[in-house]
Amino acid sequence: MEQLRSLWTDHPFIMSAVVGSMAGHVVFIIYRKIRSKASKIPTVDCPPNTVVLYQWPRGPYAPSASNFPLKLETYLRLANISYVNYFSIHRSPKGKVPFITYNGELVSDSQFCIEYLNKKLDRDLNKSLTKEERAVAKAIQVMVEEHLYWVMVYIRWIYDKELKIVTLGVPNVKSSKNAFRRYVHQMLHSQGFGRYTTDEIVHILLSDLQALTDYLGNKPYMMGQTPCEVDCSVFGLLSQFIWNIADDICQNLVQDKFPSLYSYCLRMKEKAWPDWDDCITHGGTRSAPK
Repeated sequence: MEQLRSLWTDHPFIMSAVVGSMAGHVVFIIYRKIRSKASKIPTVDCPPNTVVLYQWPRGPYAPSASNFPLKLETYLRLANISYVNYFSIHRSPKGKVPFITYNGELVSDSQFCIEYLNKKLDRDLNKSLTKEERAVAKAIQVMVEEHLYWVMVYIRWIYDKELKIVTLGVPNVKSSKNAFRRYVHQMLHSQGFGRYTTDEIVHILLSDLQALTDYLGNKPYMMGQTPCEVDCSVFGLLSQFIWNIADDICQNLVQDKFPSLYSYCLRMKEKAWPDWDDCITHGGTRSAPK
């Protein structure tokens, strides 16, 4: 599902071409160009047993303008895995961002990357969880990445007419932002969220945030006293609503209406990202040192 979502979000021209039954040769030309870019993944010179994390350039107010790279990099930090970043517009052979290489082996999809590294490096942020707790954590992850995610897409691409965060944090959008918005709108309509009114989207947003608040309760992290994999997912997306914002829907929403979630994100930020300010572009005003 993340692969389909990534394809819609990263390549709206392709997906809308398919949906709209555009001429086959046009689709082929676009697809061939993207696949060509994906096939030319640069090799990064780094020590053995070092993860290379390929992702977009740094985001304006959070380290990535996408929740999935932020999720994966947060996991790498919490799991104490040695890694280096490679910032570019390159995509994996599956057309996905982020992706990793480890000793020459390439893995796509943020969740598959985590599962691969867990097995390869004997890591498990969920080791303290029971089977029932793991099931709950999985359900929360799915709600965040398969439901709340689409609210973010709608607000960024449709509600925000100027695409402020998108143009600051997503490569190659600024020059054709109106065309991109049309195609993302078609994608959202096919997915279902594009059929809702803005008021209905806000209702979904508030309901999902309330569910996260209710489950978090007085715990420091989603599943208890220490952060688990689901915290990487939740933090990755909530960071977009707290910091990478430029609209009147999300402005101070979490801080004012869901203060426990805001405090939770501050804890995650402090624990995993002590160098946060060095990993953002401060609204595109400077290059991020890290």
